[in-house]
Amino acid sequence: MALALRKCSLLVIAASVAIVSRTSGQTVAPVNILAGAQAFITPDEARFVFPRQTSDSYEWDVPIHGDPPEGGGGYVWDVSWETPADRNGIDPCALWLVQYWKSGGPRKGPLKSLIEWLRIEPMVKSTKDLSGTARGPKVDYRKVFATVEDGQLVFVVHGADAVRQIFPTIPAKVTFRAIIENDPPHRFGPGSRHEYKTVMVNTRNSPELPEARHKCDNIGDG
Repeated sequence: MALALRKCSLLVIAASVAIVSRTSGQTVAPVNILAGAQAFITPDEARFVFPRQTSDSYEWDVPIHGDPPEGGGGYVWDVSWETPADRNGIDPCALWLVQYWKSGGPRKGPLKSLIEWLRIEPMVKSTKDLSGTARGPKVDYRKVFATVEDGQLVFVVHGADAVRQIFPTIPAKVTFRAIIENDPPHRFGPGSRHEYKTVMVNTRNSPELPEARHKCDNIGDG
């Protein structure tokens, strides 16, 4: 089943910060909070490291009220990559970690609490909808999981079998993205913003690369 997630209004989580100089009054260029993301893929393990954020305080599942409705609060992190054209719909092309809105909030806590019960989902390009995605192969969640290390969110694919399942072809580069859903579910709007960070695989200090948007990487695109 294709999952475009267009039913959600998604905004990039702290995608950029404009820093104003008190002395000059000038605004410097926005800072991409995904700068410094790293991707490593070996035969035995893959690791995707999201940069540490300035705050480890999160709020989610904010009650929805009012007209127009306000509230919500959900998070999405994903890593995507290109796959061979003849493997579309077969080989995974992304890993998604999605915190959908739930009733009973608001909930507050550190990143570790936010992701505690979330599972990484491999995604494939949809063969029915060229702009969409579909859930990929089932995985052993003991081998494919998200964790927090030194304040950083890390996607882990552990073990040779799991690495081969997710990466039949190892990509040269991947694209990171971090998103927050500020509006209630089912309200996708034109105000959504996304900021991406593409990095070279197995390069600790990746050079600056052009933004890469993949057909597999389309959460909330509009």
